[in-house]
Amino acid sequence: MASQLPAATRHFYRFLGLHSFLIGLFPFFIPVFLWRQGHTPAEISAFIAVTGVGFVLTLWLWDRIHKILSLNIIIAASFLLESILLANVFLNQQPWFLIAFALINGAYNCFFWITQRALFFETLDDADTGRKFGNFQVVVIIIIKTGVLFGGLLLDNAGYMSVFLLSVLIGFLGMLSFFLFARPMDLPPRLRETPPLQLRKILHFRDKYRSHQTFLLDGPFLFMESYFWMISLFLLAHESFWKLGALVVFLSLSFSILFYLIKNHINHLPAQRIYAIAVAGYCVSWLMHATVDDHLGLGWLFTTLILITFCTSFFRLAFNKRFFDLAKQTSAHRYLFLKSYYSQAFIALSFGIAATMLQIPENLGSGFLQISYVIAAALTPVYFIYRQPEK
Repeated sequence: MASQLPAATRHFYRFLGLHSFLIGLFPFFIPVFLWRQGHTPAEISAFIAVTGVGFVLTLWLWDRIHKILSLNIIIAASFLLESILLANVFLNQQPWFLIAFALINGAYNCFFWITQRALFFETLDDADTGRKFGNFQVVVIIIIKTGVLFGGLLLDNAGYMSVFLLSVLIGFLGMLSFFLFARPMDLPPRLRETPPLQLRKILHFRDKYRSHQTFLLDGPFLFMESYFWMISLFLLAHESFWKLGALVVFLSLSFSILFYLIKNHINHLPAQRIYAIAVAGYCVSWLMHATVDDHLGLGWLFTTLILITFCTSFFRLAFNKRFFDLAKQTSAHRYLFLKSYYSQAFIALSFGIAATMLQIPENLGSGFLQISYVIAAALTPVYFIYRQPEK
């Protein structure tokens, strides 16, 4: 069956599968690792801000080197950056550790997400964006959560060194698979032929779909989902890595069947209505985030967590369907790059401001999470401004 898939699709899923498992082993745990190490909310916010800076700087470089380097080398670089990221953890006693760790984290995120989006975009047809993004999201969820389960068990029972060695081994084998078992590959021709984005083009980007405003908004929300919410779940799991992993896997399995059914039908449902429902549900989910603590009854706690997980994933499905549909109708890969530039730049700005503000109430503790979720709920309706593609 795999041999019948187009080459671009095979390369995409191999790249996606290896990196998704590696992300689950440790990068998924970065926010809770920093929390466990005693870093304050202000320091974690600063880490996120510098990660955004690292992403933007690396994207500027990626947009130029991919014209002259083969896809094999770009993929090898992504595995190498992941190994460097993990090796940097051993320097966590150094005063410059957090800045270096964040910059490398941003560089790795860029090489993974930009390469992944470029390859995924080439697998899309005109009429099945929702279904294919749904398939992609299901694959990512399954593989990342498998890595999370292994990573949590190893971190709690065997220590960080075991995670580091396993990750480096997988990364090395991943690089070999793209060099020894694949012909020299290039990125899609239309991507290589598109001139690099200049600063003037980035700053003056505007369209009738209100894309740039939405891109600015979406960046901080992505890190709220992947960093702040992970810290909340970590606290619920009594700061145990493997309990956090088990909780995340349980939540994923609990809603996956319903989500699988929805993603197969989303292309045939009224696009604007689905998007509006998804945004409304996403808004309510942030209010639910703020109510979660270990004083809730067990049944109500798990019901709330499952609803939050479903609403977030359903919103991401509807939002990304609109995003990739607009990319196909407008400037293709450039649209993908513009999204990253705007989102990551605003991540750097907004979390930089947050880090400064959090320096004042230094004893705020985990209360800053609930405040952040209420602010997120208040800002979520701004997503309604993102216009749907023209038919």
